[in-house]
Amino acid sequence: MRRKDAANIVPTNTPIEDVSQLTLRAEDEEDPTTAELRIPKVGPGFVFVYSFAYFGYFLCLFMPALFSLPYKIQLVDPASKETVLGLVVGISAIVLLPAGPVLGVLSDRSKFAWGRRRPFLILGFSVFAISAFLIAIAPNVPLILVGYVIAQLAASLVGVAMNPTLAEHVPPAQRGKLGALSGVMASIAGVSATLVGSLLLSNVVLLFLAPVAVFALGVLLWVLVIPDSPAPERFQSVKVGSSLRSLLFNPLKHPDFSLVWVGKLCIGVGTAFFSTYQLYFLLDRLGFTAEQAGQQLAVAGGLALLATIGFTILGGFLSDKLRRRKPFIYIAAGMIAAGMAIAAIAPDFGIYIIGGVLISAGSGAFNSVDLALASDVLPDPAAGGKWMSIYQVSGTLATAIGPVIAPLLLAIGGGSGNYTALFIAGGVFALGAAVTAARVRGVR
Repeated sequence: MRRKDAANIVPTNTPIEDVSQLTLRAEDEEDPTTAELRIPKVGPGFVFVYSFAYFGYFLCLFMPALFSLPYKIQLVDPASKETVLGLVVGISAIVLLPAGPVLGVLSDRSKFAWGRRRPFLILGFSVFAISAFLIAIAPNVPLILVGYVIAQLAASLVGVAMNPTLAEHVPPAQRGKLGALSGVMASIAGVSATLVGSLLLSNVVLLFLAPVAVFALGVLLWVLVIPDSPAPERFQSVKVGSSLRSLLFNPLKHPDFSLVWVGKLCIGVGTAFFSTYQLYFLLDRLGFTAEQAGQQLAVAGGLALLATIGFTILGGFLSDKLRRRKPFIYIAAGMIAAGMAIAAIAPDFGIYIIGGVLISAGSGAFNSVDLALASDVLPDPAAGGKWMSIYQVSGTLATAIGPVIAPLLLAIGGGSGNYTALFIAGGVFALGAAVTAARVRGVR
């Protein structure tokens, strides 16, 4: 296509609502979809570093979320642990809700000579280390909250550095496979978090800093192997204010992206009910000690891991092979809802494992197409930092909504332990993802 002057393409009275798309049409010689198809395939080295770095990242996320944070709160305030956990997780997520998209915009237009994503990755890792140490030594709930807010900032910084990688450096034909690998790493990190956590209860500082040490190696490999460069001129020339205003996009103009966003929110809220409170479920309903609960969760996690890896890898391979994403969302929502229903009525650990395995398998099916589906419906693939950060807001919002609603559900009927109501509500939320997926038009 012959390059044209911007004035001949976009009328001067066009509102600057989506400035990235406006400048793309003005300065790029080809449609972004065509450019996507020309991305070369990635090799084994790229795949290994991508997978290992995501494992470290998820370990930093999941060790607190699944084990170390609930354990720390139980040590500080055992009488109100359910409510305090919900407040700490919910408040930190709400406070940092705008951080991801804003940081994504700043990352998209970063002019650093050694890359627009790497500085955010290194800064995020450093902030993770600070937050982990602060939570570990915190003597009270307010300081734990401050530490976890800092941890959410770290997650946002790392997310804007790593999440655009599929759209920017991986061709569409490989996105399902690599997206599935990141899902596998999430599952392995979840099992590792509970197993390692149960072994480190005697040293709370090490309990929180161990994941950061693993992620340090992943960050080093990522910086050395994953390509990066300064932002293209079309991003550098856009003012920060205009870029930030572009975050307030009109969902009606990008319906597929909006529906996928809502679907991720539904899955996130549903699974948050289970993952955030599973330690307390084993302590309160099944009568385990913290050490026993961590070990039992690791056993359950080992079985769940097999299901998750199987569904994640199979789903990622088949979604690329069949060029279909939506059926895997339907399968995921159904299995998660079924698993939630079984866990809701579980009278013993054996039945609980069956429900947990189903939930993990459903999560694997969802993870197999999550990032690939989002990458396929991005309004502007070249602005991956902005759009993937907006997409990840749905996950952050889910971690805010879930723990805030959970104490209300747990209190149904009096007391604070109605896990039946909590898990059934989680299954209903998960089914919402199937409804939104059915309405997506641009992806099969």
